[in-house]
Amino acid sequence: MTAAALLALLIVLAIVLRDVDANAHNSIVKGIHEGANFFAGAFTDLITFHRHPKLGLTVNWGIAAITYLIVGSLISRLIARPGMGRAY
Repeated sequence: MTAAALLALLIVLAIVLRDVDANAHNSIVKGIHEGANFFAGAFTDLITFHRHPKLGLTVNWGIAAITYLIVGSLISRLIARPGMGRAY
């Protein structure tokens, strides 16, 4: 769950940096955008807003962040489940 939360945090941070027009030539901002694009790139053109490209990226990468949280939660519950209910 921690890994999924960190990935979602990376994606949300990239969304915020893009929405506030952070300097894309800054190495930290560029690294955050590249990392988020690696993990959320498949969601980039899921929904398009022709007149508002920032809104499209915000919605699509937001969907990616939520998906990572949901899938991470499901996987962590499946991993934790075999140990539940056993008393020694």
